[in-house]
Amino acid sequence: MTTRKKATLLLVVLLLATAFASGAQEAKKSYAQKLLDETLAKHKEVVIMAMHVTPPGKTDNVIIASNIGRIGKKADEDDQRVIDTGKPNLEVNKKGDHYEVEMVLQDQSGKTIGAVGIVFMNEKGKEQEFLKKATEIRDEMRDKTPTIAKLFEPAE
Repeated sequence: MTTRKKATLLLVVLLLATAFASGAQEAKKSYAQKLLDETLAKHKEVVIMAMHVTPPGKTDNVIIASNIGRIGKKADEDDQRVIDTGKPNLEVNKKGDHYEVEMVLQDQSGKTIGAVGIVFMNEKGKEQEFLKKATEIRDEMRDKTPTIAKLFEPAE
């Protein structure tokens, strides 16, 4: 076999290995990310969603699942205040086009395990509707979250 053919064959093998490894990473999606993805697919009115949870054995509350990346980003003051007080944070973003609802994330027993941010396209006068819808969505997620540990398991 010529050197050129060997190099071509090696390149093909490397490309296949990379594609396989990439597919394997997809298969390692967490239950939290799967739950978030399924929730977004069901609720088309939600434009952004992020789950803030402190992983077992860790001290920092971070984003563990979202549709905008930022996985591993530490919670800010607003996130932590929602978790500590149990009171939702409701606000229009700086640009004015999104209405953000952040509320406690709970497991099936009702225990607070973090916070979830649920963002809608802003429409003046619909604030109470957004809060009601976000609460319904959060409760659906609660019903599918037996424990905090489940969120970190590989998705099936």
